[in-house]
Amino acid sequence: MINFTIITNQIIVLALLAIVGVIATKLKVITEEVKNSIATIVFNITLPALILTSVSNVELNREILHNSLLVFIFSHIGILLLFFSGKISRSILKIKDKKRNIHLIHTMLGNVAFLGYPLFSALFPGGEGLLYAVIFHLTQDIYIWTVGVFEFNNSKSITFKESLKHLINPNTVAFAVGIVMLIIGFKLPEFINTPVAGLGKTTIYLAMLYIGAVLAQNTIITAFKKREIYALIFNKMLFVPFILLLIINFASYAFGIQIGNVAKTVVVMQTAMPCMAMVVVLAKKFGSDDIHATENLFLSTIFSLATLPLIYLIIQIL
Repeated sequence: MINFTIITNQIIVLALLAIVGVIATKLKVITEEVKNSIATIVFNITLPALILTSVSNVELNREILHNSLLVFIFSHIGILLLFFSGKISRSILKIKDKKRNIHLIHTMLGNVAFLGYPLFSALFPGGEGLLYAVIFHLTQDIYIWTVGVFEFNNSKSITFKESLKHLINPNTVAFAVGIVMLIIGFKLPEFINTPVAGLGKTTIYLAMLYIGAVLAQNTIITAFKKREIYALIFNKMLFVPFILLLIINFASYAFGIQIGNVAKTVVVMQTAMPCMAMVVVLAKKFGSDDIHATENLFLSTIFSLATLPLIYLIIQIL
């Protein structure tokens, strides 16, 4: 129950930081240009710093290697479950036009970096939780630039080579360097590690300011009236994570596939993250329904304040 208190407190902290972002945006302290700059700084500087220092400082052992492989496998299973649940729900609800691809993509993709990284860094100090969170994020990136882009434009506007370029970014490079350092046992000198790690820790504040700014600019009240968004939230943030948890537990019971509690918690909770903020940007880029994407982001982020602690509690019970 101690960890449950930690996660509840962390959700409250993240919510308060997002509220600061909302207020700052309403007061025009955070403008559109500032908001975009925050996202750029987080993606290109603070997140890579957080990933590099956290991953490289993990104490590598056979258990972590074993868990990392299982996280990679279960990440695929979780994302595919989300994908198929999105296809089924959009057919049942008869979602039409450009909302169809937004519904599917947002069901499949979660805010695993901007919200997931700060959450797991606080919940599991030491870097192990963040290591698994990054593995899930890298797995999701594969689907963003393949299935996601295909859904947006029926694969007409982007080549495989271009998709591959998106998979190589400061965060994946930082992860790769961190893994190499982890394997060879190299640690950054303290005078380098301290400022880089400190820079990485600012991610939680900047990321939540960014999410708050996005919500402030797109507080669409009509989102509360749309049943398809509630169906998305139920599938993405409750039903599929619960099914994935049952699958993991069944694999352990029936086949003796043992996964550590930290790894299991991270992969299930990453599956349960609210809608991905980047999808709003991609929807606008590919001429899809970015307004509906914003509604999904807005409502799912609000509901995550309740669903993430609930999913965490269910993981501990089962």
